[in-house]
Amino acid sequence: MALPPSRGRSEGGWGRRAEMSMTKIAKVLPIVMWFLIVTVSPGWSVEVGEPLPDFAIQTFDGSRLSRATLEGKPSLLIFWNTWCPYCMEELPKINRVAEKFGPGGLAVLAINTGINDNEGKARAYWEKSRYVFPTGFDHNFEITTVFGVRGVPTIFLVDSKGVVRYKQAVLPGDMEERFKKLIAK
Repeated sequence: MALPPSRGRSEGGWGRRAEMSMTKIAKVLPIVMWFLIVTVSPGWSVEVGEPLPDFAIQTFDGSRLSRATLEGKPSLLIFWNTWCPYCMEELPKINRVAEKFGPGGLAVLAINTGINDNEGKARAYWEKSRYVFPTGFDHNFEITTVFGVRGVPTIFLVDSKGVVRYKQAVLPGDMEERFKKLIAK
């Protein structure tokens, strides 16, 4: 029995299929790894009433921000990605919050989780958007893991003592009152 003629790479044979499969795996693997890390690790999520965990991030403007640099200031942190449509809805709202409450003492920081994203794409988006608050890129998902972020966007409001007072995917409906209270303390 004769074997069928082999198809070459140019004819869409196994080489092309294997190449396409590897590309798909490379795109999905970071998401699967993050999902496994977060879901297999019970209790790794920072919750309301708990202290902000230690972290440090290099922002796109070259600054280094950390829990220590936020100490004594009420803070808003958002974890985001360029591919997340809900992040794209929340970030402009957070920019307005930063413009309004930043001068009164509210520190705002955005952290790109790095999940299925890249720093170049995140930087390009940030520069185009011209937000007034800093962002950084979480290489190797370290900060995302420490915070136990399970989805984006995830927004944390933190009081001046470093205690998480709010954690959700969207800004609170009563955000004006919350920010005024945080800044007044």
